[in-house]
This record gives sequence, structure tokens and C-alpha cells, in this order.
Amino acid sequence: MFRDFNEVICLGMGGSYSEIAKDKLFKAYDLYLYQRSLNSIKECIEYVDEFSNAIAIIPVETSYKGIIRESIDNLIATKNQNIQILAETNIPVNDCILSKTTEFYSIMGLIANPNALGKCKKFLKEDMPRQLNIVMADSMDDSARLLNNYNLTYSIIGTEKTAELYNLNILKEHIEDDKDNNRRFIVIGDGSTKATGNDKTSIVIFLDDRQGALMDIVQIFVKYHINITHINSKMMNNRAEEQAVFIDFDGHKDDDSIKNLLNDLAPHSKAVRVIGSYTKF
Repeated sequence: MFRDFNEVICLGMGGSYSEIAKDKLFKAYDLYLYQRSLNSIKECIEYVDEFSNAIAIIPVETSYKGIIRESIDNLIATKNQNIQILAETNIPVNDCILSKTTEFYSIMGLIANPNALGKCKKFLKEDMPRQLNIVMADSMDDSARLLNNYNLTYSIIGTEKTAELYNLNILKEHIEDDKDNNRRFIVIGDGSTKATGNDKTSIVIFLDDRQGALMDIVQIFVKYHINITHINSKMMNNRAEEQAVFIDFDGHKDDDSIKNLLNDLAPHSKAVRVIGSYTKF
């Protein structure tokens, strides 16, 4: 499946969760590719859209905030309509306090980006010093690099991989407010997959502007006894009359039942685009 690719694009660096997802997927598929790190989901998808020899690993959903719109919106907007989801994996969130020191109670400063601070409000309020000096950073990687400019009383918020990459000590683990938070990552690229018997398919349906359109779509899934695992809709171009519905369901696009399903969906919509069939994690 990945034999025609020679480059992987990750969102962020310095131990980002995208890099952790990459490591997990590379181990599962016995894979090694040159890594390039970019700063936004949009940049990652646009790179893959332009260069067919690259795949990208991007977050698509969190258990805390749900679907990540930037990922889905940019995926369906690719110029290359062959860009597909090729694989997925789930990564548990484990935000940590990292430092060059081994003494947690000596920490008086913290370097972190706004997103990391927002996820760990309770810990910062209850477990960190009241007069904590906070230094703002642009990213996790930026935090780790800035740490070299400060003394041993400073720390950062990072991952276990950040600690490994920058030779830092893990002083506290799971400092995030939502202890059950997970992130689902997808691999996208100009490629295809084979059916394994344990697959799911993702599609986007652009609906006609008429009453009962969504119900008609759901009834077609019922007709073929196909299990919908996720359904989500959004307005396109901020216009209520232009609706896109994203649906994940069991099965592979090459299965006869899924082919029949897709054929039946076509007359009930403006367009249907398959955005991937891939093995369920």
C-alpha cells in the first residue's frame, strides 16, 4: 500500500502527537520514509495534493472536541480527487511536565503554547506554583528549544517523545484536564487499499436542497444492512442550502454491497466522493 511513497508529512515536530502516530503506523506497516514537518493541517494536505510521492499523517478527531473541521474541509477540497484515507490509528493523549531537572517542586517557570495551556488548566491551577512564570511559545517544539535559554527551575508541556528527543526528564504525566482524551489520526495520500474484511469507508455526500434528503440517504444504508459508525454534516460556503454530509461506515469500497450502496446514493445527491477505505484500528 505504501510502496510508491518516499516521504511522510507530519503536523508539527519536537514530539508532536502526529509524530507519535507516525511511529505507531511505521511499526505496524514495517515502514520507513523521509519525514518533513509542517506547521498546519492545511499545509500538510496541500503538500500531499501537490506531490503524489508523499503521504501525510493528520489529526481528524479528538474525543474531547470531536471532528477536526480543518482536516475534513481541506481533504475534500484537494485538486487531486485520488487523495484517499489509507490508514488510521488512535493515540491516547499524555501531556507531561518536562524539565532538565529531576525535582518537580523546584519548578517556578513554564514554557508552553496556548493550546497546551488550555488543555491543562486544572493541573496548572492546583499543582503548579501560584506565582508560576509562564513563557508563551508557538509550539511544543518551540517550547523545547526555548528551554535551553532558561535555568533548571523552568519546564515545558510536552509528550514522552519530546522528552526522548530533547533528553528531558518527565516530572508529571497525564496533566491534561480530560483524562480520557484520545486523538484519531489518518494517513492520506494518492493511493488505494485492498479489502481485509475489517475495513471502514469514509464518504462525503453533497446533498440536494430538499426536505427529507438525509432520510433518503440513511434508508439506503438500511436497505443494504450497512452499519453507519459516524455521521456529521456542515454547510458549504456558509450557505444553508449547500450541505455536505460525512459518513463513516463498515465495509470496503470494493465490496459488492458497498458498490451497490454507492450506485444507489448517486441519484439522491449532487455528488458522492469516497475519501477512503481502510483497515479499522
